Amino acid sequence: METTYIVLLALLVIYIPLYNYVRKSEEAHEKGFVPYGPTIMIKTSWGLRLMDRLARHRRFWNVMGHFSLAVSLVLAIIIVSILVIDLSVLPQMFGRTGLGIEYALAIPGLNPMLPIVYGIIGLVVAMVFHELAHGIQSRANDIKVNSSGILYGVVPLGAFVEPDEEETEKASRKARMHVYAAGITTNTIIALFCFAIMFFAMTSGLTSNHSDTPAVYAMISDTEAYDLDIDSTSLLIMVDGTPIETEDDLTDLLRLHADSDIKRYDVTFLHKGDEYVRNMVLGVCVTAITSGSPAADSGLEKGAFITYANNLTTGEEKYFNVPQDFSDFMQGTEPGQTVQFTYYTYSTETKDFSGPVVEDIVLDSNGSVGFLGVSSTISGISFITPDAMVQTGINPFYGKETLQECAMGVLSFISMPFKGFSPVPESVTWWYDSNTIPDEVFWILIWTIYWIFWLDIVLGISNALPALPFDGGLLLVGTLDWIYEKAGVREEKAREQYVGATANVISYSMLGILILVLIAVII
Repeated sequence: METTYIVLLALLVIYIPLYNYVRKSEEAHEKGFVPYGPTIMIKTSWGLRLMDRLARHRRFWNVMGHFSLAVSLVLAIIIVSILVIDLSVLPQMFGRTGLGIEYALAIPGLNPMLPIVYGIIGLVVAMVFHELAHGIQSRANDIKVNSSGILYGVVPLGAFVEPDEEETEKASRKARMHVYAAGITTNTIIALFCFAIMFFAMTSGLTSNHSDTPAVYAMISDTEAYDLDIDSTSLLIMVDGTPIETEDDLTDLLRLHADSDIKRYDVTFLHKGDEYVRNMVLGVCVTAITSGSPAADSGLEKGAFITYANNLTTGEEKYFNVPQDFSDFMQGTEPGQTVQFTYYTYSTETKDFSGPVVEDIVLDSNGSVGFLGVSSTISGISFITPDAMVQTGINPFYGKETLQECAMGVLSFISMPFKGFSPVPESVTWWYDSNTIPDEVFWILIWTIYWIFWLDIVLGISNALPALPFDGGLLLVGTLDWIYEKAGVREEKAREQYVGATANVISYSMLGILILVLIAVII
């Protein structure tokens, strides 16, 4: 983060005298460099003739304009939903460590999430086509476009087209709204097109010899597995000489050995063609404990292995070696019941286990189900399969059943780059083989397409925010004008006052929430 601040400070030092020169220099103005607030507009005639040629198909652009309004409405609902959800969890967000200011800057190279080459390609495509769409709709509605160019302020901020202000004001409300909605929809269409290509390529152009094999996705700290130097993305291919081809193979084997004692196994992993063995305990490992829960008040600790439980209230008992079996047992308990657990604690200092510990714990409530307050995985490892990894990276509805889950899946899908997906983490590409072109070429094309997709969808959704000065804010003004007119406010000046006041309230509210969320995420 310190590097980011240093770079931004250096760019600011360069920008201030440059801005002052442009502000005062007539020669700079004649060459198209003009101040625009605290930024510099670099005006050109790039693309103006192309806009004129494409705008001749006016019937098409009229239909496209109506379609764009519908798309913009949907995206406005999405971005407002995202902000409302973020606002509801704002207290928790402020309690976490922030990402850092560099993640708020859509600058490849400064933002660690954005790769330099693919990020630049994606940004150029997103901004150029966004502004080109504004220009085409302007010309299709007889609004002159004076210039196009780049907006610069310390760093490049984006592209622009400059419709003639007087002609824009004289244009009909419908024409103006078609212009405002054009960029949002164009970005969305490009994003969906890229998504379709990426989805087809990832589902039909890839194969894996280990599509259903358990793969190490993450290892939880303070566990034995974490201390054993297991390479992330390793495939678990054998346990005590027994081949493991699927997750069911692993869980079936572990169930055969479930008893009150922990058991060590020779586990064979495969990582980028090399096999290695780790002697380790496999079973139900505690990976997190909820603060204030019965588990937190007991002797259970992170890294412990739970091997047995006996519901002293009902007499039901169970030996565990698989987290799902432990979860199923807990689903059969009720609040207030006393359960006797047998577990082994792990020391990160001695790298060894102690136990068994036998402890009676009174369960709290989680609705009608007993609540212990622990999360668990097999040996503190989060497993995923290569096939599931692909589905997670390209299918926002993967594993979702209800409409609410699907909606949340779409929102989560947009944030996947923050989790290292593009569309799958680069570290796992060795799991797969391209069946059409060389692997290196395949992934270069996929990464290019992904970042065009992601930056276009983010630009489209963010611009749909119903707040000035975003395109969505301009659409909000037009919509409010139509609403007040239908409500009987016929006098234009009175309507402008009502629209302005309402739009300001909504805009300030949206921007206020956005700023709070950004602060919570960054700091």
